[in-house]
Amino acid sequence: MSNQVNNTDATNPVTSTEHTITDTTGRFTMAVQDGQQVAEISWLEGRIILSNQSLYLIGGTGKLSVGFSEITTLSGQTEPAQTSGGLSKYVRIEYGNDVLIVSPADYDTFRKGLYTATVDGETLNCKHPAVRGGVVQAVSWTKARVSVREHQLVMTLNDGTQARVELSEISNVTLRQLTINEAERQVICVSHIEDNSTVKTQLTASERTCMFIQSFLAQGAQRSHTDIDLTELEQELLLALHSGVRPFDIPEFIGADVETVEDAFDRLVAQGIVDRVRVRQEVELNATGRNIVADAFSE
Repeated sequence: MSNQVNNTDATNPVTSTEHTITDTTGRFTMAVQDGQQVAEISWLEGRIILSNQSLYLIGGTGKLSVGFSEITTLSGQTEPAQTSGGLSKYVRIEYGNDVLIVSPADYDTFRKGLYTATVDGETLNCKHPAVRGGVVQAVSWTKARVSVREHQLVMTLNDGTQARVELSEISNVTLRQLTINEAERQVICVSHIEDNSTVKTQLTASERTCMFIQSFLAQGAQRSHTDIDLTELEQELLLALHSGVRPFDIPEFIGADVETVEDAFDRLVAQGIVDRVRVRQEVELNATGRNIVADAFSE
């Protein structure tokens, strides 16, 4: 594993300048390493530790550390039993030229700890609501401090009032470049329901903070309107393809037999979600498949 932890205490890799947020177990693997798809996916079982600065994975063959400042893309899914089935079991982390897949045993605790470490307490500028019922509101940008709750993002404004975005009420999350005080800024635009009205809230912060906040909010966004009803296995296959796993490695990756996976690929091809590249079940996501995964994950 890359990014080896330089710490003599294998039981506690968290340094003296950090504090531990959560310490759980699970499995993890590299799907892409040094920009190349991993030829043979191999899950490692071990400890998954979150500090306020880094993610640490301790397995039988070594230790891996990923600082939050290194992460460029983070994907996750909330309410695993009720939303996107198998996709919700994983967190996909891109950093540098690598893609790491983490499957914690206690997904909810890990998820809460991850966003507590990366989002909770951050300061941003918000316009709430920027739009209500389709009507642009005469509100100014205001500084706010963010709090992460189990199913909502809370912003405490300078005047002490609070703006809340319930994950279950979000219909869309997008990133836009807007001009604020004569400067181009990256802005998160969230469409959600508040007091039985459709509103849009706009948030802006540093690029990295925006990435983590967008990832948190995207977990509540509804899936795209589609008549395609995917099974849990089919959704796991989409996640694996999205994560860079080679089709031939997917049976081992998800723990299913080859015949079952090939049958599922046949159904996905028939539904127009993946395209067949070669006869022996080498497939790739097409536009429809990418949209389905994008709605389940923050891109």
